[in-house]
Amino acid sequence: MKKLPLLVLLVFGLYVHGFAQNRLLKGKVTDEQGKPLAGASINIKNTTTSTSTDSAGNFELPLTAHGKPVLVVSFVGYLSTEYAIGGGSFFNVQLKNNTQSLNDVIVVGYGTQRKKDVTGAISTVNADEIAKRPLVRVEQALQGTAAGVAVQSVSGNPGAPLSVRIRGTNSITGSNEPLYVIDGYIGGSIQTVNPSDVESLEILKDASAAAIYGSRGSNGVVLITTKSGHDGTPRIGLDVWIQKAEVAKELNLMDAYDFANTVNIQNAVTGIPPAFTAAQLDGFKTNKGTDWQKALQVKPLIQNYEASVSGGSKNTKYFFSFDYLDQPGLIVNQYYKRATLRSNLDFKINDKLDLKFYVVTAIPTSRNTNTDLHTTYGGDTGDPFAVATDWDPTTPVRNPTTGEYNLTSPYGADNVNPVAQASSQLVDVNSLDAIGTGVLTYRILPNLSFTSSNSYESQYAWIRQLFGLNTSTTVINGITNGMISASSIWNTAVQSSNFLTYNLNFGDHALNLTGLYEYQSGTNQNFAAQSTNLSTYALGYYNLGVGLTQAVNSGYSASELQSFMGRVNYSYKEKYLLTASIRDDGSSRLTKKYSTFPSVAVGWLMSKEKFMANSKVFSSLKLRGSYGETGNQGVPPYSSIPVINTSNVGYYFDGTSLSISTPLGPPVSTNLVWETTLQTDIGLDAGFLNNRMLFTIDAYNKKISNLLFSYQTPAYLGGGSYQRNIGSLQNRGIELAISGTPVAPNPGGLNWNTFFQISFNDNKVLNLNGLDNIIISGIGQPQANISILKVGKPLGEFTGYEFLGTWKTSEATEAAKYGSKPGDAKFLDVDNNGTINENDYVPIGNGIPKSTWGFINDFSYKNFTLSIMFTGQEGSQIYSQTIAYTWGQAPGVRNATNSDATKMWTPQNETDIPAFSTTGSPNGGFPTNTSRFVYNANFVKLKNLSLTYSIPQSVLGNAKIHSVDVYVSGQNLFTITKYPGYDPELTNAQTAQTQGVEMGVIPNPRTYTLGLRVGF
Repeated sequence: MKKLPLLVLLVFGLYVHGFAQNRLLKGKVTDEQGKPLAGASINIKNTTTSTSTDSAGNFELPLTAHGKPVLVVSFVGYLSTEYAIGGGSFFNVQLKNNTQSLNDVIVVGYGTQRKKDVTGAISTVNADEIAKRPLVRVEQALQGTAAGVAVQSVSGNPGAPLSVRIRGTNSITGSNEPLYVIDGYIGGSIQTVNPSDVESLEILKDASAAAIYGSRGSNGVVLITTKSGHDGTPRIGLDVWIQKAEVAKELNLMDAYDFANTVNIQNAVTGIPPAFTAAQLDGFKTNKGTDWQKALQVKPLIQNYEASVSGGSKNTKYFFSFDYLDQPGLIVNQYYKRATLRSNLDFKINDKLDLKFYVVTAIPTSRNTNTDLHTTYGGDTGDPFAVATDWDPTTPVRNPTTGEYNLTSPYGADNVNPVAQASSQLVDVNSLDAIGTGVLTYRILPNLSFTSSNSYESQYAWIRQLFGLNTSTTVINGITNGMISASSIWNTAVQSSNFLTYNLNFGDHALNLTGLYEYQSGTNQNFAAQSTNLSTYALGYYNLGVGLTQAVNSGYSASELQSFMGRVNYSYKEKYLLTASIRDDGSSRLTKKYSTFPSVAVGWLMSKEKFMANSKVFSSLKLRGSYGETGNQGVPPYSSIPVINTSNVGYYFDGTSLSISTPLGPPVSTNLVWETTLQTDIGLDAGFLNNRMLFTIDAYNKKISNLLFSYQTPAYLGGGSYQRNIGSLQNRGIELAISGTPVAPNPGGLNWNTFFQISFNDNKVLNLNGLDNIIISGIGQPQANISILKVGKPLGEFTGYEFLGTWKTSEATEAAKYGSKPGDAKFLDVDNNGTINENDYVPIGNGIPKSTWGFINDFSYKNFTLSIMFTGQEGSQIYSQTIAYTWGQAPGVRNATNSDATKMWTPQNETDIPAFSTTGSPNGGFPTNTSRFVYNANFVKLKNLSLTYSIPQSVLGNAKIHSVDVYVSGQNLFTITKYPGYDPELTNAQTAQTQGVEMGVIPNPRTYTLGLRVGF
C-alpha cells in the first residue's frame, strides 16, 4: 500500500515536468514610450532557447528550462532586463534606453573606465546626438556638443575639413588639430569615418587624460569608437537624405550703373577721360548688368545613401556598413564624392581569447576643391570665387553675338572672367584610404589580460590638373597658354600597440595597472610632372607631352615613433580616486629623440561621504584635480638632419654654361626638442534631482614651452627655412556644461532634454627668445604682413594702421602735414612725427575667439521629436581681404565694386568712407594693412533645426519593419552677426599665426534636408 502514494507522486511529477516542457511563454516588448520593439532578443538564461519579437513587439517562447528559469530580454541601445519566470506565462517588458549605461563606461585610451571613476576632463558625444543632424564629416558632431572644444567650419568647399581646437591654440607653425584615435588606431584619417558608424566620441581634454598618448596628445585627443554587432536577430538599417544647399549671404556690390558712374568719378580724380558715356549710363539704369556672384554660384542637390547590417551570436558579432555621399559645390564645376565601406567583426574564440577586426575603405573623389600645385578655391586673386566680387558688372558673361566667353575687361579685376575660369579649370583628385586593425585580447589569468592592437593604413592619391583656356592671350594664375600636371602621393603607416592590464579588487581597494609598448612608422612617396605652354587642349590632362616646357619631381620620407607607457588607476571605497601615468616617447624627427611625459590626477566622490548621504540637493558630487605633460613632434621628417637642396637650381660653373646643381639646403637646429605642454586642471561634476540635472565645470592652465617654429633663413646662409624651438605660450580657461530634463520623462507625453556648454579661453605668447614682433607671411599678395607674433599678445594677432575715418574739411591744415587733403583716409600717427609709415603699426585685432558655446534642446511628443541647436562665438575679429579687394585694394583690381563706394566722402556729405585720391599716406590713402578691414567676428547661428516623425507600429502593421523615421532639417538657417562679409567662421589660415585672415573663401552653405531612416 505504501508503494501506491509513491507511484502517484512519480506520475504527478512526470506530468508537471511534461507540462513545464510544453509550457508556452508569451509577451510584448516596448520602449519607455510604449512603442513596440521589433527584433528584440528573448532567451532563457544559460540555455540555447531563444526567439525574437515580431513587428508588433510580440513573442512566443516554449519553456524547456529546469530549476528556476530566468527570462533575458535585450535590444540594441537599451538596458537588458531579466525576469524570474515563476508561474507566469505572459510578460509585458518595458526596456529602458541605454544612453545612461553607455555613458557609465567610457573609453579612456588603452581600455575603459566607469564614468564615476574618471579623474580627467573627458567629454562624450554619443550616437543619439550624432543622428540628429545630416553630417558629412565626424568633426561636425563635435560642434556645439562638447565644452572646451571650439569647432569652426572655416570653408564651404565640399568635403572640407573643419578646424577643431581643444582648450585653445597650442602651436605656432605645427598642427593644432587634435589626435584622432579610431578603434585604437592612433592618428587615423578622419575622412575614413562615416559619422553614422560612430557609437561614441570621447574627447580627452586635460593632460591627465591625454598624457597616455604622450608625444601627440598636446592638442587633445578624440577617441572614436565605431559600432559593433550584437547577439540576436540580424538588423538592417537604411538612411537616405537629400539636401538642397545655397549661399546664405552675398556681398553688397554695385550694379552696372553705380559701378560705371563710380569708374567715371575715379577717372576724373586721376585725370582720365570718362570710361562710360551718358548714353551707356542711361542704359545701365534698366540693364543692371552681370551679378558675378550669382553667375558663378549654383544651388546643388546633395545626396547621401547609407546601409548597415548587424547581428551575430553569443560568440560571433558583426557590423557592416556602406555609405555613399555626392556633394556638389556651391560653385560651378566643383564636387566632392565619397564611398565608405566598413566591416567590424568580434569573435569570442573561447573563455580566454577574443579577436576583433576593423576594416574600413574610403574612396573620395573631388574636383576643384584642392589647393595643390595651384590655387583653385583657397582664396586670393587667382581664385574664381575671389575674383567674382571684383569683376566688371558692365560686361556680360558671354559675348551675345558669338556666344564665347568675354575673357577680360578693362575695368574691375584684370583677371580672367571667373565663370570662364571656373568652368574650364580642373583639379581632379582620386583617392583611396584603407585601414585595417586587428585586436587580440588574451586573458592570461582572471585578473590579467594581454591586448595586442595592430593597424595598417595605406593612402593613395592621384591628382591631375588643367589650367588655362584655349587661347594664347589668356593668363590664369600666372600661367600663359595653359598648364597640365599629374602627381601621385602614397602614404603608409604601421602601428603595433601591446599592453598588459591587471585588475585587483581587495576589500575597499580597487587597482588597475596598464603597461604598454607601442611602435609606429610611416612613409611618404610622391611623384609630380608638369607641362606648360600647351600645343593643344584636346587631350585634357592625360598627355603631358603636349607641353613645350616640362618638369619632373619626386620625393620620399619616413619617420618612426617608439613608446613605453605605464598607468595606474586606484580607488578606495569608490570615493577616493587616483590615476597616474608616465610615457616615454622617441621620435626620429628630433635631435633629442626621447622625452618623458608624466601625469597624475585625483578625484573625491564627495556624494559617497556620510555627511552627504541624505543630501536633498546633490545626487552626485565629484571634485577632480590633475597635472600632466604632453608633447608635440609636429615637424617634418629629417628636420634635425642637414639636407641637400634637390630642386633644379641653375649655376654657371664655367661662367658661361648653365648647369643643374644640388647645393646645401638651409641650416638645421642642433638641439631640436619636443614641444611640451604642461597643464593643470581642477574640475567639479555635480548631479541634482536624482541626476535629472548634471553640471560640470573645469578650470585649466596650459603652458606650452619649446615652441616649434619654421624660422626664415637669411639668403647668405642658404635661404629657405628650418625648424627651431623659440619660446612659450599660455592657454588659460574655464569651461562649463549643464544638461538636464526640465520636464520629467513622460511616456507618450511631452519630454524635454536640454544641454548648454560654454568655454572661455585666454591665449598669450609668453616668450619668443628675443624674436619679438615676428611678421608672418599671410594669405595673398597684399596682406603678406598682416599677422604678427608678439610677446604678451595672443596668436592670430593682426597688425597695421589704425583707421580713423577721413580727414574733414575743418581738418585741412592738419591733413596737409601728412600730404593729405579732406576726403583722404586718416590714420593714427603713433609716434607723432608727421609721417605715416610702418613705425605706426599697432595691434588692430585678433582671430582667436575668447569664448565659444553651444545650446541644444530636444522636445518629443508622442511620435514627434524636435531638435534645435544654436552655436556661437565671442571676442574675435576677422581681417577680410575679400572686402578690401572690393575697394580696389589689390594688385590687378583697378576699380571698386563695393556698394558703399556710392557713399564716399564729398564736401557736401563728409562720411568716413575715403574718396578716390592721388594724395594721402601711405599708398595713396589706401593702405591694405589697416583696421578699416578688420571686423567683429562674433556670431550666433541656428546650426540645426530638425523635426522627426516616427511612424507608429500600428500603421506599419505586420510588415517586417521595426522602425521608420521621416525627418526634415535645416542647417545654418540664420546667422546673427555684425560682420558684413559672407560668413564670420571663414579663414584661409593653415596655422595659428594667420587665424582670422580671410580672402575669398567659399562660405558655409545654408541647407535644407529631407531624410528617411528605416530599420528592419
